[in-house]
Amino acid sequence: MEQGRYIGAAAEGLPWQGQPVLDVMKKTDRTENKVRAEKHYRRSFDPALREEIKASLTAMTCALNTVAVLLADDTNPSSATTLFKLRYITLHHVLSSLGKLDDQYGAELRTPDRALLKDILDAPMSNLILQAHRGFRNTLVHYRPTRDVQERLSLDAPLYGLLDAYFPADEARSLGDTLVLHTAHVADRMSAWCDN
Repeated sequence: MEQGRYIGAAAEGLPWQGQPVLDVMKKTDRTENKVRAEKHYRRSFDPALREEIKASLTAMTCALNTVAVLLADDTNPSSATTLFKLRYITLHHVLSSLGKLDDQYGAELRTPDRALLKDILDAPMSNLILQAHRGFRNTLVHYRPTRDVQERLSLDAPLYGLLDAYFPADEARSLGDTLVLHTAHVADRMSAWCDN
């Protein structure tokens, strides 16, 4: 709920210079949308992938770009915790899904597509996120931290001390900045893969 409220508040004041979408839609836009989607998916990502997978990859790219681009300019200190959570959770889910895609379809992909996927998955930051450090991702999403972690938390610490509880000190200090860079990197690689 915290993240939903944040996105609603962040998007509320965005200036819009164009017309509302319903004012510019034609009847054919509503009746032929499947054809347009088929054209897009046929040209995107690797031809060996089914349309449903390409749709999921497109949704992942949109999520990454939302976090990397749309929310990048928010420097309000009160947003820092929510932005960190959005970046980490988005990356975790995208990377986890890409790992499953690689396991199932990686051998069938064209060489350039496989290279882009490996570039994303083999990055040290991707490995750090995918390890999820004994439940860090679960704690951010919906689970209560384990008792040993609860004992180390503090309302005065950044992210309440969760970083120090789950990560080595050097990683904990730089994780927020590294997440910003890695979100942008993965979004860039996904966009490159889509257009490849």
